[in-house]
Order: sequence, then structure tokens, then C-alpha cells
Amino acid sequence: MNGRQVPPSLRGVRAAAQLALVRPAYAAGIRAGIATISPLILDQLAHTGGGAWMSLAGLNGAISDRGGPYRHRAATMTALAIASAVSAVLGTALAGHLVASVVATLLLGILCGVLRAWPDVGPGFGVTVLVTYAIALAVPSPSTSAALMRGVYILIGGTWAMLLAIVLWPLRPYRPVRLRIAACYQLLADYLAEVAEERAARPAHQRWDINPYRLAMRTALESARAALGAHRRGRGSETGRGERLVILHEIADQLFGHVVALLDIVEAMPQTPDGFAARALVAGILARVSETCQGIATSIESESDRPSVPVEWSGVDVRESLDSVAAGSDESIAPLLSRIAELLDRMRDYGRLASGMTSTINSGARVAVSADAIDVQDPPPQPIFFSLRAILRPGSIVLQHALRIGIVTATAVLLTALLKLNHGYWTTLTVVVILQPFTGATTTKALQRVAGTVLGGIVAAGLSALFHSSVAVLALVFAFTVACVTMLPLNYGMYAILGTPAFILLAEASAGDWHLAGLRIINTLLGGALALIGARFLWPGRELSRLPEFAAAAIRALDDYLRLSLSIAESGNADPVGLANARRAVALAASNAEESFQRLLVERRGSSDTLEAVMAFLVYTRRLASSTAALALATRERIPAGALDQFQAAVDSVLADAAHSLMALRAPTPFPAPGTVAIPDAAPAALRLQLVRIARQLKMLHDAVARWVDPREDREPIVHTREMEVQRAAR
Repeated sequence: MNGRQVPPSLRGVRAAAQLALVRPAYAAGIRAGIATISPLILDQLAHTGGGAWMSLAGLNGAISDRGGPYRHRAATMTALAIASAVSAVLGTALAGHLVASVVATLLLGILCGVLRAWPDVGPGFGVTVLVTYAIALAVPSPSTSAALMRGVYILIGGTWAMLLAIVLWPLRPYRPVRLRIAACYQLLADYLAEVAEERAARPAHQRWDINPYRLAMRTALESARAALGAHRRGRGSETGRGERLVILHEIADQLFGHVVALLDIVEAMPQTPDGFAARALVAGILARVSETCQGIATSIESESDRPSVPVEWSGVDVRESLDSVAAGSDESIAPLLSRIAELLDRMRDYGRLASGMTSTINSGARVAVSADAIDVQDPPPQPIFFSLRAILRPGSIVLQHALRIGIVTATAVLLTALLKLNHGYWTTLTVVVILQPFTGATTTKALQRVAGTVLGGIVAAGLSALFHSSVAVLALVFAFTVACVTMLPLNYGMYAILGTPAFILLAEASAGDWHLAGLRIINTLLGGALALIGARFLWPGRELSRLPEFAAAAIRALDDYLRLSLSIAESGNADPVGLANARRAVALAASNAEESFQRLLVERRGSSDTLEAVMAFLVYTRRLASSTAALALATRERIPAGALDQFQAAVDSVLADAAHSLMALRAPTPFPAPGTVAIPDAAPAALRLQLVRIARQLKMLHDAVARWVDPREDREPIVHTREMEVQRAAR
């Protein structure tokens, strides 16, 4: 809009009409169409009487599959089929019992809302179960056996969807992201190989700075960053595989930075025989680093797990050469070699981490952690982000949203029963689908759902006048199902427009009453109104994005947690109650930040490349919390009082500055240079290792914050704080 402010009344419309910058899900759409239409064809041929329920379960199962390790996908889809079957039987049994159905809806709605805290599939899982329950509740069954058969049909449809997704047609949604991240490692490997080869082929006085490679590497990193953000926009939450890809991208960025720093040091070598020998030594090591990066790139591209790439290089060879340099006359080389050795050691640590992650990126298995590993593949299985007590604490967005869903959904069931609305379950379904944790996101979803249903209902009514045969109806159901699932990652409104005819044709064709399209529009309007009222008066979320506030709160909670753990590690005196409270505080703040980020994905316009910084921030918030939990258990040996004061002061300074940077959206203070914060020699080996691990993860978190608040003018800020909005309004 040429730099002008968008009127508040039009912001929701703009957000509802926005298309995400992702590719349409063509393969997922065709697969969903097959999963949906096959049970209907079977029912036409065998007259099972359960075609609609099998088809509904097939569609839900196909949409719920987001890729990942086969075992995890199978477990998730199995759990979804079982939960949907149970909810269908429960809804059928309660049909016609108003008080019992309202109470059950309230409780089930709260439970499904709490499921949002389940990583990867939580939001979609809860909505699917609640939708199935609402449909079953609105359609009475003639007998108990018929009610039980509904559950059986849903299990059959869910099993068919799982067979299709895992065996017959497994999708690879992460393939584009994997290729771009693998390209980063491949370019780094080519760069290092070129450096080593050029060193042997040309005079030593020429520079090692190969600018085309540096430019290509930076371009590849930015391309991978954009791919990560775009892919995340098309998902309801982050997955384990997605988290590992974010970390692999971070490692590639860190390795590239270390390589640039190392080559700059090499360029400072004096033009003496010792200097030429040192260059040759480093060139040989970099050739081995190139082989490691090449192996990592190949492993990332592979769709099956490969053996860990060996990392058989470090700064040891460089340190051994220091003795001969010390005995010579050129003493200026020794400090340079010492810095190179330190850089190579840190590059080795990052290389080992990347190697371990790529070896299990497909299976999702945990990486075997070596004694000197700087990180672990997955956080320890502690109840930090899965603790029900943490979720149910006051102020939790997950809890507030769960209560909102339960209350508004139960109200919809009660209202449609009292008003005796024909096909009133469409009202309940609209409430379930539209309600979001924040008011702005709910408004956007309501506009998309209502507009989509109105337009889709008109299309369905028009088609009814043209097509009457069962074959034509099945063909239309297939076509619209394929189209709506294909467009789902781009815009939910398009999904509603294309999905409404499919649903009406699927659910109502047998009734022969094509006025039902109009009824669906009316009931959708009522459901949208209920959802908006619930979002407005039940724990309303503020319209300004609170992501920086929640992120800063998570950092402060991490700081408190780290301070307590360091105190316990130093004194050896356990404080389980204090640790539990601090851990829950981190869990609550991090959960709120995750929910806020989900809202940002819905409301924010522009490119996706800057979203990767927030994704990395959330990943390393979780990993720092896990490492902090392990820190208090690292040793029970007492160390001298005050031994960790310098480390704690540095951590406090970095985290406090990062929190302030997020709130003010300004660049954080540079991270402390290596060696400026000493780890006490008196600390036991296990504690020292844990402190090094925390320092490395803290560096990753700091770098993510720095990219998040990137002050460059050619980038749009990821989100605005209240201070920025006030300043903009004043201008």
C-alpha cells in the first residue's frame, strides 16, 4: 500500500485473502482424494452402509500426515483413528441426551484444546477428534450395534489412509528443504576443496579468498533459510525432523563463519618458510574437512539413514607444529597457529553434531552422544514441554484456549438443540475449526471460513442442477477434495471454498435435498458469530503481536533456571522443588511463545526467509532448557565457592541483553569472544562438558536473536513491539 497504514477494519480482510509463499500440495491433494473416494466406491459396490464414515476417516488421516519417520507417522495416524472412533461412538451414544451431551462436549473440548501442546500434530489432532464427535452427536443411530459399527468404519478408513500414506504413496514434504540445506554443505565442501587444491597449484603469496564461493555460500544459506520459513508456514507446528533441519542449517552457518575466520588468519601468515609450511599444513586439514562436509551433504539428501560421517580432524596437528615453531626464529606464527587450532577444534565439534544428526534424520532415533559432544539430537525425555501441570498453570495460552473451545463448543451444541436447527452440527463444526488462541487469528479464520462456505455453497447448489448420477457425484467429490487439500497450505479460505462442495456432496447427496447448501451457509454464519463472541469475551488475546514479550519472558525464565542450576552444581545441594518450579516457568513461557509464533504465521505478510530466526530461537530455547536440567545433575562434587561466578555473570549478561534486544528490536551486544569467559579448572569433567555445551547453545540462541532483530533496511521486521507501533503512530 505504498508505505501507508492499513485501516484496522481491513487488516483482517487482507490477512484472510493472503496467500502463503509456499508451493501447492499437489501430491497431498491427489492422495487425499484417493483416500476419500475409495471408501465411497467400495460402499457403492459392497453396500456396506459405512462409506461416509470410512471416507471421513480417510480424509482426516490423509490431511493429518505431515511426513517424518515412518514409525512416528504410523503411531500418530493409529492414535488418531482410535481416538476418532471412540469419539464417534461416544457422540452417537449421547445423541438425544441434551444435558449429558453438553457436559461431555465441554470436557472433550477442553481435552482437545489441551492437545495443542502435543508437538507436531497436537492442534490438528484435537480438531479432528472434536469434529468427528460433533458429526456423530448430530446423527442418531438406530441401535447400539450400529453405533459401534461407526467406530469400526472409522478404524477401517483410518487404516486405509495410513496404508496409503506410509506404504503405497509416502510423501516427502521436507525434500525441498533438505536439498537446500544439503547444498550449503556441498558448497562448503567444494569451497574447502578448492582452497586446498589452489594452495598447491599457485604461489603461496596469492590470497586464499575465493569470492565466488563465499558469495554462493551466503546465497545458499539465505535460500535454505527462506525454504525453512516457507515450509514452517504450511504446518501447524514444528516437527522433530524440522527441528533437526533448523539445527543443521545453523551448523552450516557456524562452520562457514569459522572457515572465513580461519582463512583470514592464514592470510596474516608471514611470507617465510615457516609461514608457507603452516599454510600447507592447514590446507591438508581443510581437505579432510571438505570430505566431512561432502559426506554430511550426501546424508542429508538420502531418504534412508546412513552411517555417521567420520570427523577425523581437529586442531591437534596444528598444536603439534607449535613445538617446532617455538624452536625456530619466526615467533609471530605461534599465536596465529594457536588461534587456528582453536577454530579447528570448534569446527570439529560442530561437524560431529551434524554427522550424528544426519545419521538418524530419517528414522528419528536418538543419536548416541559421545563423551565430548557439544549437543544432543533430542532433549532428554523430561516433562518440560509435556507437563500437564505446566500447561494448566494460570496464564497459559494453551489452558485459556482449551477452556474457550470447551465453553463455546458446548454452547453451540446447546443452542442448536434448543433452536432445533436443521443440520445444526455445521454450527458446531464451524466453531471448532475457527476458534484460535488469539482474537486476530480467530477473526481471520472466521472471515475465511464464512466467505469460503458462502461461495462454496453457491457452487454446490449450482452443481446440483447439472449433475445427479452417483458417478458424477463421486467424480466431483474427488475433484474438490484434491483441489481443497492442494490449496490448504496457501490459504485456508481457498480450502473452505473448494472443500465446502466436497463436504456437501459427500454428506448430503443421498438426501437429495439441495437446499442444504443454504442451510450450511446459515449455520456457518451462526458458528462464526459464536466463535468471534467467544474469542472477544473469553480470555481475549491482544491485537498487537506478543511474540517478543513471550520470547523475552522465556529468556528471563531460562536465566533464572540457569542461575539456580549453576548454584546447585556449585554447592552440590539439590533443590528438587525449586528446580521443578523453575522448569515449569520455562515451559509456560516457551509454550506461550510457540502459540504466539503460530499466530504470527497466520497474520504476517511478506517473505518467509526471516521466519527461520524465530524457529531457531524456539529450538534453542528448548535445548537450553534441557541442558540446564542436566546441569544440576552433572556432578555432586562440591567445587570452590565462587568458581562459577564469572560464567554465571556472562550468561546473565548475554540473556538479559537478548531479552532487551527483542523488546526494543535492536541488535544485541556481540557475543563474548572465545576464551574471555574461563571455565574453572576445579570443575569436574562432567560439569565442564555441560558448561561448554550450554555456552555453544547460548551462542546459537544469541545468533538467532541477532537475525531476528536484523536492523538492515532491506528486511522487514519479523514483528513489531508496542514501542514501535507507538513511534509509528506518532510519525
